[in-house]
Amino acid sequence: MKSRIGWIAGGILAFLIFLIAYLPASQIVGRIELPRNVSVSGVTGTVWEGKAQTVVVNGLPVYDIKWDVNPWALLIGNISVTLDAGNFRDADAIAFEGPVSTSMFNLQHVESDGFLLFLPVDRVLAQFPLPLPVNAGGRFRVRLETLSFGPSCESLQGFGDWLNATVAGTKGPIDFGNYTARLTCNGDDIAVDVEEPNKLGLTMNAVIAPDFNVKGVSGRFKPDDSLPDEVHQASRFFGQPGPEGYIQIDL
Repeated sequence: MKSRIGWIAGGILAFLIFLIAYLPASQIVGRIELPRNVSVSGVTGTVWEGKAQTVVVNGLPVYDIKWDVNPWALLIGNISVTLDAGNFRDADAIAFEGPVSTSMFNLQHVESDGFLLFLPVDRVLAQFPLPLPVNAGGRFRVRLETLSFGPSCESLQGFGDWLNATVAGTKGPIDFGNYTARLTCNGDDIAVDVEEPNKLGLTMNAVIAPDFNVKGVSGRFKPDDSLPDEVHQASRFFGQPGPEGYIQIDL
């Protein structure tokens, strides 16, 4: 009798494991109430290893999102996922890859090591209400060496780059070159530091709150002589150059 009960219990356990292991991701996504600014389509595979054809967030589409969940991390209360999305060779596409983990007991807390993200500049700037219309090109690249965030910045080492930066001028696109920012924690906030050399002669420090609102920006810049006159003229809107030719930034 005990042997029979054991076989029955083992069979039920095996069935549950099989059911969970092969649970279609589309069944889960179809039952989740997503935020209004998020839509998902073309979901295939399982909750552990699957793919979504398109995910749209605030009008920004991300294509070919793949995920691979580590089931063993669940044993210690963590959700650990390796993500891969988009085409890194497509300058107009959002693309990213790398590991992301969070705690089942605190979903606001996110950790990652070695995460890489590419964003097309024009699509990103379209999401922000800028004081002046800016037609810019190039790609933003974010490289996170270490990240521990939520609800505040605990640990952050990374870099943010603006690659092949261009801004539309009266006579065509103006080449501004490349820019690199160092990303670190500043207390509970995020610090973004840019240093020369670059074509704008830009040195800047920005502080971003945990809710991603900008708390302050300070620095200075001096456009390179190789840039067109319209760039030098536009720079005067920020103030007059000092003795060394730099214009101060204090926002």
